[in-house]
Amino acid sequence: MAQMTYTLFSELLRGKIMVMSEQIPLQKELEYFQKHKQEYLKLYQGQFVLIKGEKFAGAFTTEAEAYQAGLEKFGNEPFLIKQVLDDDGIVSYPALTVGMISVLF
Repeated sequence: MAQMTYTLFSELLRGKIMVMSEQIPLQKELEYFQKHKQEYLKLYQGQFVLIKGEKFAGAFTTEAEAYQAGLEKFGNEPFLIKQVLDDDGIVSYPALTVGMISVLF
């Protein structure tokens, strides 16, 4: 009986998991940010912007302020906090550098 319950439960979840994996989290918000980035650079460079869907919800001096405002406005719903920088350089921490893996000779 337990095996049957597990199978039915996993069958129910399969569709939801596939739907969730097809959508990039906060994709709409990231696209909105990119669309308005030049404007944000002029007005809010170095600050943290708060975006929900396709709506600008404010600019803040710290990430913590933006996070608090996001919780107050949107509760437990996903929202984007993004620092407005001219160069959104990619930070990379290779596993070898941070000790996640090691190489022995």
